[in-house]
Amino acid sequence: MSRTGERSAARHYLPEAKLEDLAIQLKRLANHRGLVRKEITSPMLQRLLPAPLRGEAHVYDSELRRKLMDANLDAERVAYLLSHTQHEIGIAHARLSG
Repeated sequence: MSRTGERSAARHYLPEAKLEDLAIQLKRLANHRGLVRKEITSPMLQRLLPAPLRGEAHVYDSELRRKLMDANLDAERVAYLLSHTQHEIGIAHARLSG
């Protein structure tokens, strides 16, 4: 089985709750006032991080979830992204706290 096929198979067993957690955290980071996008060190996180919220929230949320589904993430990559997102939220918060 190819690497892509392995990821696709793993994706089918990934709990939806994990993708939902990731979507919530990415949205939180993308809209954080202390975020400096160019300082994010993870290329994968930069690719998946949505633009700040503009327009209707339900459209924003559905587009973000579609983007995550299209990325075909396995459990390891979701854990990686969750970890890096939390780290970046901490950095953004520290920028505002001084």
